[in-house]
Amino acid sequence: MLKEFIEHIQNTTQPQIRVVEGATFAITADGVAKEILPTIFHPDPLPLNSLDAMVKLVRTEASNMDTPLYITMPDHMTVRCFGQPDVAARYFRQVYYEAMATDVPGWSEKVTLGFEEAQIALRTRFQETQDTLYAMKLVSDISLGAKVIFNDNGIATTITTQKGVALQTNEQIRPLVKLRPYRTFQEVEQPESIFLIRISERGIAFIEADGGMWKLKAREVVKAHLEDKLSAEVEGGSVIIAL
Repeated sequence: MLKEFIEHIQNTTQPQIRVVEGATFAITADGVAKEILPTIFHPDPLPLNSLDAMVKLVRTEASNMDTPLYITMPDHMTVRCFGQPDVAARYFRQVYYEAMATDVPGWSEKVTLGFEEAQIALRTRFQETQDTLYAMKLVSDISLGAKVIFNDNGIATTITTQKGVALQTNEQIRPLVKLRPYRTFQEVEQPESIFLIRISERGIAFIEADGGMWKLKAREVVKAHLEDKLSAEVEGGSVIIAL
């Protein structure tokens, strides 16, 4: 008797499977219906490490796929190429390629370095600009024993350097400089940022002062680069590039 009772409970609590107009549903004992969706296989995107690889694959391989193709830059380190929504796969958009800027040194919002370390970083982690040269000269002068005079806010404003035996010169330190650290794909010009310079007896700090707008500029530069390299495809409507 107990065995039959247990079997009855199991049979009444198990969901019932029903097919309605081609869709499969599981109906519980409470009458709640939930659609059972089939598992659809989606291949992973092909990982790439350069914009050049993205351009060549789009030109050769992706040109045989359904067009138009879409290329977007979700952030300053990533570029994705994907297709149109597939109705048979519940409007899934297949991402074919994903390029990542893996060889970028990067630069944080605030970086504090000793004077010697700063000299090396300015030479190796930035695209050269007039302000980069200015910052390198500033750090070099301080490293060679120049005297730094601070104001009440702790921001260095004047540097006194000695030339020859007794000749001294006083120079105002610019509190803001425009620098281009490597922060996106190295195939494009790096976005410029304004940095606040703060100097102490132990080193120099570079503080980002553009509110992170360089990230948008980096995406715009990458977009312009791809539009130039894929100009024929863009003009023909087979490739659409957007931020």
